[in-house]
Amino acid sequence: MSLLIKIHEIDEFSGAKAIPDGAISEEILLNIKNLDEKKEIEPFIREILYDPNETPHGPTEIADILTNHVHVRGEKRLAAFVLKGKSFRKVRSRDVSHQFAKLRQIPDLGLMIFLAVGNIQDDAQRDFVQNAIDAGCDYLIIDAQDCARLFIAYEKICPKDGTAYDESGTCQQGHQLDDCLPLEMEVREKARYNIVKQSDLSHAGAKRYSATILLDRHYTREVIRTIIQKATEKLKDSNYYRNERVKSRWGQTPAHVIWLFIASDPEDIQNVNWVCRTSWIDPSLTEHMRPIGLKGNEKFGDIEILWNDEYKQYKDLFVSLSGTKEQVLDAINPILEEMVTLAKRAIMHFEEYCRRELSESEFISKMQEMEPKVTELLLKSDNIPEPPLDCKDYDQACQLVFATISAMFLYYSKKGLETWSKKNRDFLMQDDIKRFYNGLERIKFEENKLH
Repeated sequence: MSLLIKIHEIDEFSGAKAIPDGAISEEILLNIKNLDEKKEIEPFIREILYDPNETPHGPTEIADILTNHVHVRGEKRLAAFVLKGKSFRKVRSRDVSHQFAKLRQIPDLGLMIFLAVGNIQDDAQRDFVQNAIDAGCDYLIIDAQDCARLFIAYEKICPKDGTAYDESGTCQQGHQLDDCLPLEMEVREKARYNIVKQSDLSHAGAKRYSATILLDRHYTREVIRTIIQKATEKLKDSNYYRNERVKSRWGQTPAHVIWLFIASDPEDIQNVNWVCRTSWIDPSLTEHMRPIGLKGNEKFGDIEILWNDEYKQYKDLFVSLSGTKEQVLDAINPILEEMVTLAKRAIMHFEEYCRRELSESEFISKMQEMEPKVTELLLKSDNIPEPPLDCKDYDQACQLVFATISAMFLYYSKKGLETWSKKNRDFLMQDDIKRFYNGLERIKFEENKLH
């Protein structure tokens, strides 16, 4: 069955997902529509695909590009491209239908791609889709918007104005392409990875492992697939168990289920922003012992892979929300100081109330008087930048104390008086006072780790 695929589902074009539609300005679109089909669009596509072969142009031409350098979710496809550049401001069926029909002559064609920077008319889209369906292959339409995203992602055009870079890395308006460090890898160098966490999730019916994998962020999906396969095979033979009872049940038995969580740096793990997740289930495992499937978007042998297509966007979001160590400490410490002062004052009044030196109404009045300031500080704590790894634990310790202090005042707020009885309020307050002092001890412990 023929399917309409998305541009980022082609592994070689997956970088386009990192370029949001909002980044494509009217100026970029205008300049994209001025790209030459033979001198710019076709060479750009071949460079992205790492395909140096050239399709001969002339009466015998079947496709503008015919290549086997395309992978859709890891599956290699024979792909045919029809390209229309600046010569076609409007792309009508009569301009392209004869080319679409030619593509059906190609045996074992796995993917038809129609790329046009002009306005694609409905009849052209209709005929393209129908020819793909008749040929029994998947298809993709790349319009000017997606073309701009693709060429920006792979540094073929300037992200500021949409004009092409020349050999010196300068666009037509003089913007310079930033220099990048070359990535070098020895031919026989092995793709490296670390299992940073392994968990035994076995039960009586199946031996199951979950593992977090850390690998180089520069690895392509092809390399990542190889790592996934190797790590899965390695974990199948693992004999780590969480306790002796599970060990006695499974012993040297190979694992029945392996789940992997792939990260490219420690921040991915901290933010639960996985490059992908995988699931391998022993085909011989009985149906009632099989876990729910991953519903992945790719199969790699018996391994199901769920690629995170939003990975780059979330990565950029977390980076924008992150702060340096000094920024986090400068923001959190003044809040901590004020919150602790208010909490100790509340505890002092509570002890006076317990000794009957204050009446209940007097104590409640003092708590409600301080409550707005506590609420203000709590809201302020929500705006603290995301902490780096080396002060993450300190931030968590402080946030727990903030929550405990807020709860102390909640019990005696107007809402709290309606929610809890006197006995329950006082019991909860006593419990939170213990939690507050324990929290301060943890903060001191985490503070000592900071320096």
